[in-house]
Amino acid sequence: MVGIRYKDLIAGSVSEARAKIVFNAAGPWASRIAKMAGAEVKLRPAKGIHISFDRRLTNTAVMAKALDGRAIFLMPHQNETILGTTDDDFFGDPDDIPITEDDVQYLLNGIETVFPKIREARMIRAWAGIRPTLFESNKYEDDLTREYQVFDHEIRDGIPGFISIAGGKLASFRLMSEEAVDLVCKKLGVERHATTHLKPLPGSEEEIPPEELAHKYQIPLFSAARLVYRYGCRARDVLSLSQTHPSHRNIICSCEPVLEAELRYAVRREWARTLEDLSQRTRFGMGPCQGGDCLLLGAQILGEELGISPKRVQDQVREFLERNWREKAPILTGSQLRQEELNRMVHLNLCGLGRS
Repeated sequence: MVGIRYKDLIAGSVSEARAKIVFNAAGPWASRIAKMAGAEVKLRPAKGIHISFDRRLTNTAVMAKALDGRAIFLMPHQNETILGTTDDDFFGDPDDIPITEDDVQYLLNGIETVFPKIREARMIRAWAGIRPTLFESNKYEDDLTREYQVFDHEIRDGIPGFISIAGGKLASFRLMSEEAVDLVCKKLGVERHATTHLKPLPGSEEEIPPEELAHKYQIPLFSAARLVYRYGCRARDVLSLSQTHPSHRNIICSCEPVLEAELRYAVRREWARTLEDLSQRTRFGMGPCQGGDCLLLGAQILGEELGISPKRVQDQVREFLERNWREKAPILTGSQLRQEELNRMVHLNLCGLGRS
């Protein structure tokens, strides 16, 4: 038997979990996890940053060449537009990825050759990630392979019960998962193969018209269409929360728009425990207002669902604002910077968040 020791970052407790197989799918952290077990997964991590704009600037993807000849893109995504991406070697802490003015200017300089008014658009955040690229030498970052590899550490390192996966990208995640599960089954002596390519993804089992939901639950058609887009037929499960509590049909975040039922569903069914979790699950607070209109309402709902104290709710709001500030700091200038400072002061002073 083998296993892991892990820390619950919310409760602060440390626990152990034991199993016949430990599968290391930790992305850019895979090398560190493998090293703990005495194995090696050699990566050449690469940093990529993106910039989000507050609205759709285009309804089709726009491609351009950056100053060094790399391809970059401007792409619509839901209610916003994304500009990306950089590709630079990164050997720092994956939990602390710096976004520099050079990163931002690199993207803006490149895309304005085909979208000249890009600098007049409002940037609302810059965000970064690390690609767990497989190690190769004597290559530029952009030329590194995007292939993936499953590491059987029993064969490679003499460590039974330990498997890693690294490389690849989101476009190939189902193929990666299938190969990984097949290897785990083989190790466990299970005579089965992955069937994910045969089964519909959750929510796609049935097609439901948004008009049906809008009429049945008395919500705006645009809210119903958004729910179907995000949840598929599981939108019914979200809206079922409003049958006994009609107030759950209220729009909390008007920028996206996010219903109260979505926030409560995320806590009850999708393990949301923080405001950042709610943001990741529903896009709450990610629109043009950046939480200015909806943050306190969302925090109140989270507090009710979790049964936490007003002090802890305040802490949640402060943590959300701090994270938002880190995402926006690299792109704030001029009037937008002044507006952001006003928004921060409203929350810190009027809401009492600056007194603890």
